[in-house]
Amino acid sequence: MKSVINGLGVDVTTTVLTWLKSGQNIRLATLYLIGERDDPEALWLTDWESPLLWSLYGTFYPAVIKRGNVSTKIGLEVTTLEITWSPAPVAPMLSMQTAGPYQRAVYGYYDNWPVRVWTVYMPSAGDADTYGCSELFGGRIGTTIVDRGEIRFTVNSFLDVINLDMPTQTIEISNPMASFVGATNAPGVGRIPQFNIIAGSTTNLLICQCIDPLNNIFTDDILHNGFVVFQPTVNATLGKLWSAIQNNRKTTIGGTDYNAILLYTALPFAPTPGVDTIYVSGAAPINRADGSYIGFPYVPCPEQSL
Repeated sequence: MKSVINGLGVDVTTTVLTWLKSGQNIRLATLYLIGERDDPEALWLTDWESPLLWSLYGTFYPAVIKRGNVSTKIGLEVTTLEITWSPAPVAPMLSMQTAGPYQRAVYGYYDNWPVRVWTVYMPSAGDADTYGCSELFGGRIGTTIVDRGEIRFTVNSFLDVINLDMPTQTIEISNPMASFVGATNAPGVGRIPQFNIIAGSTTNLLICQCIDPLNNIFTDDILHNGFVVFQPTVNATLGKLWSAIQNNRKTTIGGTDYNAILLYTALPFAPTPGVDTIYVSGAAPINRADGSYIGFPYVPCPEQSL
């Protein structure tokens, strides 16, 4: 039996096992935390009919949600879990801050969000604290499918970070690709550059002022195959959305130089100048001086140019 932790953080596995063996009525529910625990946008959901308080984490609220079967395998093979959620519909909005779950799912808002799932053991209906929960599954959202009245998440186990070719009897994360954690320094810069969005930006062309390093202008095409990520700041229009960079150029507006970044995938709507901010990651996992990275040589993009 997996470890069971009560609302005070105490391991009560033996107590729960004894209780189960005694023939007591079993009241089980499932708790779902989609997102980071400290993220105000995280989803705290349960398939129980009323809110459940597990003091170790917080309160989980009733939702129309179900999951597939959880399989157990020996070794490092990545497992998946299917989660189907049916939130109430919300009219489309022009900001990710006010967009409903279906709109966010279509735009990839939930991509790569962490997911943790627990089984809760209740000695009485609604009591999730006395006996608490055992861990059922943990992973990250890999794919999202939006259908009529439901959002289907495929959650890949956290082991996906080591789903790579490894030397025999080696289980450490020794492959450089496994060391990629979502952002790498842009070429020629010793940190992740930050930008403000400037007027004139569109859904696929961003006019940006670099604020860290201050007023830095990047060499043409050096950000090719990197990533733009919108920061989830207050009033942000596109917070947490991202797109791959096709190319970058210097552009001059009103006598001031800015960075113009062309995206591969258009954003759902144009960013808000003076409100939306971004950071730029270099291409994963390692950039070479010529703008290429391991396994993917640099090739100038023929599709569009700035």
